[in-house]
Amino acid sequence: MTRQTNIGPTTEKQRYIILDALRGMALLAIILANFPEFGLWSFLSGEERQMMPTASTDNVVRYMQYFLIDGKGYTLFSLLFGCGFSIILEHALQRGTGGILLFYRRMTILLLMAFCHLMFIWSGDILCLYATLGMILPLFHQLSNKGLLWSAGILLFLPVAMDFLQQATGISIA
Repeated sequence: MTRQTNIGPTTEKQRYIILDALRGMALLAIILANFPEFGLWSFLSGEERQMMPTASTDNVVRYMQYFLIDGKGYTLFSLLFGCGFSIILEHALQRGTGGILLFYRRMTILLLMAFCHLMFIWSGDILCLYATLGMILPLFHQLSNKGLLWSAGILLFLPVAMDFLQQATGISIA
């Protein structure tokens, strides 16, 4: 078997159109979720918000936004992030190249870009978190389904346990 080392952009035939469409929807939801901050509405006091001529409408729109949009884009984007990781690994295995190294390179570039974005453009950046947590993702790729299930359970329970400990002891972990 010959080893191909040509790693390049995905061709149009190799792309999963549904993933691209979902990625676009996730980004749109994230943008819509951040509109109150972009418009500085979130920084107004309750009294200042009530003085605005659109106050009653603003409250309804904000509730609808909270109920229908907030958090959904991040969740979908996180799921697609994991799908992208598995696709990178799958393609690397087909080519006989190092998918993990490619993934780490991408995460490093994402972390650098996210850090600049965080420092100079938007303090609500989540890409640093994606890049940082993405760095540990390869540790899970060879686990069995049972191992993945246990890991997921522990990772889902961990914030609850940390919050309980903080409430019980009064010591903030953050």
